[in-house]
Amino acid sequence: MACMTAGVLGCGCQKTDDGNAHFTADDMDLSVKPGEDFFQYANGGWLKQHPLPSDKSRFGTFDLLYDENLLKLKGIVEAAQNSGAAQGTPEQKIGDLYSCGMDTVARNADGYNALKPYLADIQAKADNELPQLIAEIHAIGVNPFFGLYAGADMDNSEMNIANLYQSGLGLPNRNYYFDESENGLALQKGYIDMLTKMAELIGFENASERAQAVFNFEKQLAEMQNTPEENRDPVKQNNKSQASELNEKYPSFDWNAYFAAVGVAPEIVNVAQVKYFTAVGNIIKAADKNVVKDYMSLRVIRSYASDLSSDFETASFDFYGRQLSGQKEQKPLWKRILGDVEGAMGEQLGQVFVQKYFPQSAKDRTRDLIEHLRTAFGERIEKLAWMGDSTKLQAKDKLAAITIKIGFPDKWRDYSGLEISREAGFAANIIATAKFETAFGLAKIGKPVDHTEWYMTPQTVNAYYDPSSNEIVFPAGILQPPFFYAEGDDAVNYGGIGVVIGHEMTHGFDDQGSQFDKVGNLKNWWTAEDKERFSEATKRLADHFASFVAVDTMHINGMLTLGENIADLGGLNISYQAYHNAVAGKDVPQIDGLTGDQRFMLSYARVWAQNSSDEYLRQQINTDPHSPGKFRTNGQMCLFTPFYNAFGIAEGDSLYRAPEQRIVIW
Repeated sequence: MACMTAGVLGCGCQKTDDGNAHFTADDMDLSVKPGEDFFQYANGGWLKQHPLPSDKSRFGTFDLLYDENLLKLKGIVEAAQNSGAAQGTPEQKIGDLYSCGMDTVARNADGYNALKPYLADIQAKADNELPQLIAEIHAIGVNPFFGLYAGADMDNSEMNIANLYQSGLGLPNRNYYFDESENGLALQKGYIDMLTKMAELIGFENASERAQAVFNFEKQLAEMQNTPEENRDPVKQNNKSQASELNEKYPSFDWNAYFAAVGVAPEIVNVAQVKYFTAVGNIIKAADKNVVKDYMSLRVIRSYASDLSSDFETASFDFYGRQLSGQKEQKPLWKRILGDVEGAMGEQLGQVFVQKYFPQSAKDRTRDLIEHLRTAFGERIEKLAWMGDSTKLQAKDKLAAITIKIGFPDKWRDYSGLEISREAGFAANIIATAKFETAFGLAKIGKPVDHTEWYMTPQTVNAYYDPSSNEIVFPAGILQPPFFYAEGDDAVNYGGIGVVIGHEMTHGFDDQGSQFDKVGNLKNWWTAEDKERFSEATKRLADHFASFVAVDTMHINGMLTLGENIADLGGLNISYQAYHNAVAGKDVPQIDGLTGDQRFMLSYARVWAQNSSDEYLRQQINTDPHSPGKFRTNGQMCLFTPFYNAFGIAEGDSLYRAPEQRIVIW
């Protein structure tokens, strides 16, 4: 087993007065060799210094930066809370919503009063006005049975159409209802216990029997729903109909009455899961009407539990937080309420956030990095041995057409139609924000896509690629250490934010994104031979990740995580090439005893540093298209040939893979 080729003090990615990332041995685990477990080697000390907090089920670098951003946002909302701002101003709305949420005395006195009119309507309308009732409940952001949203037509990316999507389950996805393992049965019991508690709190007699009946009804819905893997296929979810044909194609439900009650008149409707929508009306019709009422009542209550009195909030946390996710304690009240304010008026907060905390220099350097990544990606496409010239030309055209958004929107969202007041009470205000959000979304149906719109707030510690717009978006929130150092060296920035940029670019060419063309339409641009070779490579990558055991005996779901794993692998290779393009012909000095390549790879590993509860890991494997951080590090590094050279990885090391086993896609 070979050691690394140069002395390493450690990777802490700590920012010092010179603006660079420096490294401390305390942040690593030097007892572990890089070729045995690079994640532990790079992050072992960091993991010890950042144990899992009692109010979290996962804590990593994303969460650490998110908490730092939360403190900045807290200052913004507290200033608004005490500003005495005039009615209708952003400061008034932000301050009043935060104040209502923090007033637990008033919330406890209010109980679930704000939802009683909806529960009364369920009792009155569920028998013969079900479409109208579902529309009423959808308006407050609760989705029994199914959801409706506006989204770009997959065949005409410039136009928004109505989309129907399976919904209505209280467990994370359909698979939980059929898990007969000891853990699966325990979660089902815990969920039924929570439903029982909620039923008791709203005065249901025979609460446990009624909760069990609701669970059984949800299980019927779950049986007809697509699996998470099936929902990754855009072709299977592209099933458009004329709205006038829905009643014929999906009978046993009055779609005309539903859309009339929603207040939209779509011409075209896309039905994402045909099997489910073919069955759901019949399931409802065959069910006991009292069970349907109980199901809808508990869905409404459960959806708003964290906004009601403490007894509802505790019942929800005991299952979703404690049992399902392994979170020992609730987050502090101010964090919970600030999350609600963000959900209600995120861009309003973001407007102040970027004014105070996001310099133009960070935006400029990020744009430069992106263009270097784009150039490197094009170079790699040109040299791909498995892809033919005609497909390469299409791929490079799509790459050149990717739109870039950095930091914050050019056009800020208008919240003038949202009314918030301290007198209304917290739950009532949250309902108002949900109605406002639903109306905002549904108003897009039948209208051109607004390409200035952002789907993340500026303070978000994340990034995204949108295949329907062929755009990548990097909010200001992530453009900070340890991902990005405005004054830092190239190696750390390319290993951190550079890989994130390359990751998002690669999403345009993963197993899903590759099915969309350069303008965002679902259209094949591949030759049959190239598509087959691509599918063979991606199958190898899925099998590679499926070989890793993440927790207990649970293997990573290679197909569910395939898109993210393709993006990680592409981002790593593309950013590494961009880094070497940037330093070509330059003398790259060692910093803290590290070569540039070593700093690049240690920076990459630090991005994925995280501690997680076992409960969280189980849920992640079942539901999340991202692999756990340890495997986003080790699972990629063992495929990455420069890693072998930088750290002297040799045959016999656990992470060693023979050259022919090292998968390269992009």
